[in-house]
Amino acid sequence: VGERSLSIVRVPLAGIEPGARRLDQEAAHYIRHVLRLQPGDRLQVFDPEQATEAEATVVSIHRDRVVCELSDVKTASCVPSTPAWLLLGLCKTESFAWALREATALGVTDIVPLMLSRSASSTHRPDAKRMVRWRKILVQGARQCGRGNIPILHDVCTLEQSLSRVPDSLVRLCLWEKATEPVGKWIRTARNGVALIIGPEGGIENEEARQAEASGFILGSLGGLILRTETAVLAALGAWHLSREESQGVDVKLVCPME
Repeated sequence: VGERSLSIVRVPLAGIEPGARRLDQEAAHYIRHVLRLQPGDRLQVFDPEQATEAEATVVSIHRDRVVCELSDVKTASCVPSTPAWLLLGLCKTESFAWALREATALGVTDIVPLMLSRSASSTHRPDAKRMVRWRKILVQGARQCGRGNIPILHDVCTLEQSLSRVPDSLVRLCLWEKATEPVGKWIRTARNGVALIIGPEGGIENEEARQAEASGFILGSLGGLILRTETAVLAALGAWHLSREESQGVDVKLVCPME
């Protein structure tokens, strides 16, 4: 059987260990119908919960049954080590899902969904199924960007509840459209860890901003334009990510992920 090297192809798989492994239904569907792999093709499997990974080779494909041979399991090579908390106001389903994926790719370690005054009413009370869906989105984000684990997804809570959870050691920033001070200079000081509060559509209420400020968060602005929630997540985390890369003298690598 011919062999193709597809090292960029990554598939999440729980409890990986060396030897033959029949993939679960979702992974099998992805390999056969999305990637259209064949016996002999190589890929990488990773366990996002245990932060481990292994090289694998497709052994056989029969309908929706896919068997792979896994090599030795090792610690995942790409796992963020600098704490980065994202306290994200609940917003429209599509925007929230987009923000989760991009936050995963940009190294966030903890995500706290926030119930704020202007949060979308449909997401005020996420049930267990929605939490499961959010975790799947985080796994998808990790698969696409090459990350070996996923952020810790905290329970939905109020702003007051969330403020006490954030470690005091982090540079704490609240993005607020009414802030007069640019947030950029503070992001550049957060090389050892950051916590960001980003509101939903409509922004953060005055009282909420002052509550965050009283808890040690710096109120900062991303500029004069009004940004969507997911755009603000990208802008703030992207700026933080790049400032850390520059301070460490590491080239930023941009890779177009395989869907």
